[in-house]
Parts: sequence; structure tokens; C-alpha cells
Amino acid sequence: MWHLGRHELDEAQRIGGLAKGGQLALFLGAGVSIPAGLPRWSELLDELSDGRLVGDGSGLSALDQAQLLEMRSRDGELGTQVAEIVSRAKRPSLAHALLSSLGAKEVVTTNYDRLYERAVAAVDELPAAVLPYENVLPDRPWILKLHGDVENPERIVLTRRHFVRFDALTRPAGALLQSLLMTRHLLVVGVSLNDDNVVRLAHEVQTYREEYKLHGTFGTLLDLDGHSLRKELWAGQLDWLTLSGDDVVARARTLEIFLDCVSAHASSNQAWLLDRRFKDLLTADEERVAEAARRLYSKLPAGSQTWSGLRATLEDLGAASTYIPAEERRRRRRS
Repeated sequence: MWHLGRHELDEAQRIGGLAKGGQLALFLGAGVSIPAGLPRWSELLDELSDGRLVGDGSGLSALDQAQLLEMRSRDGELGTQVAEIVSRAKRPSLAHALLSSLGAKEVVTTNYDRLYERAVAAVDELPAAVLPYENVLPDRPWILKLHGDVENPERIVLTRRHFVRFDALTRPAGALLQSLLMTRHLLVVGVSLNDDNVVRLAHEVQTYREEYKLHGTFGTLLDLDGHSLRKELWAGQLDWLTLSGDDVVARARTLEIFLDCVSAHASSNQAWLLDRRFKDLLTADEERVAEAARRLYSKLPAGSQTWSGLRATLEDLGAASTYIPAEERRRRRRS
């Protein structure tokens, strides 16, 4: 059903189980939003600069280029321009939709956009609370914006100065990420791990864990770029899964298939199990059991209190939706 390698299938089942058990948190980066039409970092700087940088900005890092742009802009103008560019993307990507279906209650992102929040709202009556701009409410998922948000452009983190001041201004946000690294399994998607602040926070957690002789990884990173050296750097901290594919485009498609598989393993909704329309999702042995269950359902006396519990259970599994007794199916075929 899913064209994935054996290791990918095993990892999808493992991560899906963590999500189903409420142990999975998400850390999302730009790679999740790019398929929705958002620019890469370099493309964003190109659009923002509009000829205001000397030459092509060679010799300056991306953060320093952004710092120069801010120095040449009016107060608050750069954040507003970033928000305008990012706000052009209206529709979440497939990855957003699949990730939102995992039911994670805690999500951290370096993205400015609100696409993941829209994906959550599409499948959940309760929208995600956006931290630090909203209060967390009981039974409501939340998403922490580490680098700012399109609806609050004055606080967007983009320049060298912003990143240097990150710890002084947003220490509680960093502490919240670190608490997830200690208490949840973090699924890292679309993140390149070249953000010095995020790297520092993760290494502080690892140092703390080592001090108290805590073993095992604190998360899984889904790698689209094939960073073998970076994988080596994070050995013992992250389970590093390089997705199959000959190039980034192919691996991005593998990511979508992989997340679909994770979502299936994370689902606690079995309303499809006895629905004949989904029989191809079952093995031959499983379908024989499902057929026997549908046959049993058809023989239960309607209105009987004795069998009402079993009848309700089979209906919750989809027996009532499409069941047609074998005799009736044969009669229909003859007619």
C-alpha cells in the first residue's frame, strides 16, 4: 500500500504508536511550508532586498544580509514586508495536513506562517492556541512560534541582532522547547538544524541528560537533504531517518507517503474496519475475519437489549455502513 522501504515502514509504525499514545510533539521548519508556495530563506532575502544590497551580498551571511536590510529600512518596515510575503500562501501543504492529523498537542516551529494552524482548524473544532500570543486552554493544542508570526510582524526574528538577543528576550520559549525534549519524543520535519539557538538548546538538554546518565534519543529527524555528516553530529541525540529518493523532490514525495503511513498507525478511529469499501486495506486473513464479523452483525436481532452492546461495537467498526448479506449480493448479481 505504501511504497516505502522496510526501515521506513518500521519507523512509521513506531512514530505512529508514539502519536497514538500522546507521546509525540512536533518541531516544524521551513521545509514543511515551502511546498505550500513560501520562499526559501535566500529567496525571501532576494525579494526583500530589491536592489538595496551591494552586489549580491557576497561575503555576508544570510543573517548579516537581513541585518543590513533592517538598517536600511524604516523602523518596523522589514517585519511588515516579511509578513506580507509570507501571507501570500493561503493553502496548507499536504505535509501540513498529514502532520495535523497526528493529533500532537504540542508543536514548536520556526516558521512565521499560519498554515499548520489552518490545517489543524480544518480537522479539529478547537483551533490551536498560538504561543506566546494566546493563553493555553485545557484540551486545546498549542503551537509555539520561536521566530515570530505573520500576525505580529514587529516581533519577527530575521536578522543577526534578533538571533543574538533571542535568549535574553525569549528565554521561556526556549525553556518550553527544552521541556519537550525532556518529556516527549520530538518529530523534527523540515528543519536543517543550522539555527544556533535551537542547536544550543538541544545540546544543553543533552548535557543535562548525560549528567544524570539518561540514555536514548529525544527525537526523530526526517531528512530530505541526505546530510550524512550532520547525521553523525547528532548521533545519540536524534534518530536520523534519511528518506529514500534520488533527489530532494523525490524525497519530498517520500515524506508525504511516510507521513500518511504514520498517520494511519496513529489513528485510533477504526470506523472503517468492517466497511467493505476499505477491504483492500486488510490482508486476506484479516478480510476473512471482517467478513465473519459482518455476517455476525447481520444475524443479531434488532432491538434486543441482550445483544445491544455487541451490535453497537460492530456498528462503531463500520459494520452497518455498507454490509449486504452474501445471499442478497448473490441475488442482486443474478438479477
